[in-house]
Amino acid sequence: MWFGGQHLHDRLLDRLVRYGHGFHPLGRPTPGEVERLATAMNAAGRDATGLEMIGGCRPVFPDDHSVSPLEPALESIPAQMEQGFTTFCIKPSQFTDDPDGVGAFCRKVVEHAATLTS
Repeated sequence: MWFGGQHLHDRLLDRLVRYGHGFHPLGRPTPGEVERLATAMNAAGRDATGLEMIGGCRPVFPDDHSVSPLEPALESIPAQMEQGFTTFCIKPSQFTDDPDGVGAFCRKVVEHAATLTS
């Protein structure tokens, strides 16, 4: 199970250590929070590297009627990877209004992310 929240509070930490297979924060965890999670996992006899770390990107909408541009939203991926995040959730509807274009959108995400992380 994936668990997440805006902050790594004690109850969330407990759930992650006891039951978690993935950490999916709703915000950006601080380096101290990531370290605290790893320490707690190791103290409980769990390998912290086995916990899937799920990151994401934040859309920036130019107005109330437009989708967010993709490229600026993806700029946070390298920093998240440095923190140990390996899986990324992206909500296509924040970046495209065309349901038929979701396949092309996903290919664009992969291609652009590869240029940021190579």
